[in-house]
Amino acid sequence: MINNNNLYLIKWIDSYNFPSTWESIEEMEDPIPLVCVSVGWIEKETDEYIVLIPHISDIDNKDNKGMGCGSMGIPKIAILERINLKYKQN
Repeated sequence: MINNNNLYLIKWIDSYNFPSTWESIEEMEDPIPLVCVSVGWIEKETDEYIVLIPHISDIDNKDNKGMGCGSMGIPKIAILERINLKYKQN
């Protein structure tokens, strides 16, 4: 069952991917932090990470047992901000 109080906007820093080709070490550019924003329900939280689920099926059904899609783990060390959003169930 999804807890409607666990809907969050999460602002976090992602890893930077350098080109996958050979290049001179002296000419390599400095990484640019990639700031991402994700919205979803926090399904699990530990000291190290949260599990965020952005897609929930049949959410207004009070008997919903919890079908989710697109879940992702975000390390807490990468989280810059988390904002609790309100979802009013019909």
